[in-house]
Amino acid sequence: MNLKRCLALGGTLVAAVVLLASCGASSASKGPTEITLWDFLSGGDGVRWTQILDKFNSDQTALHVTHTTLTWGDPFYTKVHTAVVAGETPDVMTYHLSHFPAGIIAGDLRPFTQDELNKAGLPLSDFNPILVKQSLAISQAYGIANDVYGVPLDTHTSVLYYNKDLLKKAGLLGPDGTPQGITGVANFTAALEKIKRSTDAQFAMVMSTANDPATVWRMWYTLFSQQGGTLASGGKVTLDQVPTLGTTALQTMVDWTTKGLIPANFQYPAAVALFLSGKAAFMFNGNWEVPTVVDAKANGKLTFDYGVAAFPQLFDNQDTWADSHNLAIPANTKHKISKKQFNNVMTLINYIEKHADIWAGGGHLPAYLPVLNGPALASMVPNNEYTPQAAKDVTLEPVSPVFGVGDPAYDAVGNFLTPALTGQLTVQDAISKFQAQLQSLGS
Repeated sequence: MNLKRCLALGGTLVAAVVLLASCGASSASKGPTEITLWDFLSGGDGVRWTQILDKFNSDQTALHVTHTTLTWGDPFYTKVHTAVVAGETPDVMTYHLSHFPAGIIAGDLRPFTQDELNKAGLPLSDFNPILVKQSLAISQAYGIANDVYGVPLDTHTSVLYYNKDLLKKAGLLGPDGTPQGITGVANFTAALEKIKRSTDAQFAMVMSTANDPATVWRMWYTLFSQQGGTLASGGKVTLDQVPTLGTTALQTMVDWTTKGLIPANFQYPAAVALFLSGKAAFMFNGNWEVPTVVDAKANGKLTFDYGVAAFPQLFDNQDTWADSHNLAIPANTKHKISKKQFNNVMTLINYIEKHADIWAGGGHLPAYLPVLNGPALASMVPNNEYTPQAAKDVTLEPVSPVFGVGDPAYDAVGNFLTPALTGQLTVQDAISKFQAQLQSLGS
């Protein structure tokens, strides 16, 4: 409201002053446009995620993002679906690439057209082509060609953390300070046995096995994939390789537990703690534990030299389990996102992608190529030790609602593969029952 209008309404000088203040207050009270965001990021992830969002809020005044962190996994996706049904969704959310098939079938995701991405300055050509290929394959499997259901943020994958002091004592540390003699399953197993014989390590390699089907799945799927195994095609479950390649993968893991090379019944926190205490030469875990190790070293709680490597090639290739965090928009059909708010969300996504070097501090591999291949990542330790190889040699979750975060394959892993590691089931029985449950889920 202009000054003349305010004075005309006021009638007197006093009233004009009051109304002028009111007019000014009304104008000034119009703050930034709010963007609501749901995520499932906690721990080291959450710290760095919050840093990016806080930086976004401080770097400009037109927009402000408010984020809510919910429980990772099935609870998150159940909450999203409930919100979509109720028409009470956030503007944007984090989402696993592996959960896209289930989310698409449930009607929870609004697709992005390539034209929308181009206009936002985020063409698909600017992202890791492995992730783009998988995203397009998911879209095509469920009837929408050329569109994608999320903007890739990263690749997160399993890596091999190693204790240089123990490897040196076992004669397995090369002159460049990296593990040597661990390529090929026979050599890798022999290296684990040598560590057990020649060091005081409690385990040659530690990994979470108890009450954690996710980690067991990641190891089994890595060994299965390195033999060329596949579990889905065109969105359909295909299990014909499970009795052969799947048996070899599980037998390899059981051999390690039977020989006491890896724990048969160890929970996630205990596995991480054992490695940090210097009682394991290797740790099989996700790159999201990089900040845990980095912080422990910086705080003087890590008494040995460490490194992080891409998981080695044990069979025919070096494919290693991976997934990807994406930024997605809920399919709120009751209250569709406006064009203006959509553009605001794309402004936020653009900002997050271009500041993904902060996100990489959590161990993840940025999906946005200018950051992945940029100078910040090239000099970031220990990320630069594993990033170049790990970003290429990934095998993403099978394209099916049976697999992925919050999806039912984890139940089959916990019911049958994990008991094989503890000797409760034979490998043959475990694989047979595992395949039967997957078949029932995929039919």
